[in-house]
Amino acid sequence: MFQNNLLMAAASAKAEFAINFAANTGVVSTTSNPFTVSGMDLGSTGGTKHIILAINTDAEPGPINVVTIAGVTATIIIEEGTGVYKQSQTAIVIAEVTGVTSGDVVVTNTSSNPNRYAISSFEMILGSATPTDTWGPSTAAAPSGTIDIVEGGFCVSVAAALTSSTFTWTGLTERFDAGVTNSIAQGQAWDTEMSAETGRTITATPSGSPSQRVGIGASFGPA
Repeated sequence: MFQNNLLMAAASAKAEFAINFAANTGVVSTTSNPFTVSGMDLGSTGGTKHIILAINTDAEPGPINVVTIAGVTATIIIEEGTGVYKQSQTAIVIAEVTGVTSGDVVVTNTSSNPNRYAISSFEMILGSATPTDTWGPSTAAAPSGTIDIVEGGFCVSVAAALTSSTFTWTGLTERFDAGVTNSIAQGQAWDTEMSAETGRTITATPSGSPSQRVGIGASFGPA
């Protein structure tokens, strides 16, 4: 009995909520709709887990309406384009997968072929598929919103702006920032193992005076 208790305690100690960054594609050119990211890194854990993607696309592709991850249709947590013309599209999606550490990601836009994309992938262990909270979509001059974070939680945000080259973030740590052809800025920010907070303010400030901009975000925690 004593040995069994030790084994149960050891298993319990190992079974903890975790978020691990897996990969970022960088800015990739494409003229396909849908487009495929072949063999994307989905994290090293081979059991059942959730994959979260942060997605930027551009060139007025229309809303991102279908995403599959290793053959599994993802749930779109939040999605929006940059203002009236939707020059850029952003999305945060999630899917539960089992036994995979890499796989194809397929993204479908509703209107036309995008010109470029940038995607970050994360594996979430023992987390809830339902987000703790979301912020946005915000199309303000400096997209901003407030979001709740649980103890030890994870928050990711995505931003885009036309006629801009870079973002400055407050409230989250900038992890990806790119000025691409046609003066489109794409940015992503995230933090893990965060302290609990209600109404944390996230702001993505683009350079210049862009006419189209957008920011979105989502937070996640233990199941």
